[in-house]
Amino acid sequence: MGPDEREALRAAILARHRSIYAYCKATGITKSVVLQLLAGRYPGNVARQMARIRAALADTPPAGSGAEPPSLTAIYAALERVGCTRCRRTDKRRCKACRVLWERQAAEVAALHAAAALSQVG
Repeated sequence: MGPDEREALRAAILARHRSIYAYCKATGITKSVVLQLLAGRYPGNVARQMARIRAALADTPPAGSGAEPPSLTAIYAALERVGCTRCRRTDKRRCKACRVLWERQAAEVAALHAAAALSQVG
């Protein structure tokens, strides 16, 4: 990963978050990983961590008041990603119940976001 690619990643992070630290807090990716990658000193699998950082960036909405609301699919994907990483189930046949829950939660979050957007307009 070259310096231009690292700067582009830093700019993308700062376009959506007020700081690198705010990005790390919002996504759950540790500061040390992000800072080492941006400095070009990450000792592990750089490609895998870059993909993880870009995926987390795609899941976070852009900063600003006129930002597009997150789509139902993006909300669902974020809920699923967090839920599956914390899941302790060994029997994955029960995952369908989790999917139904995440779909309902995503619909509620999207409805709240739409209601907040309408209240700002009116």
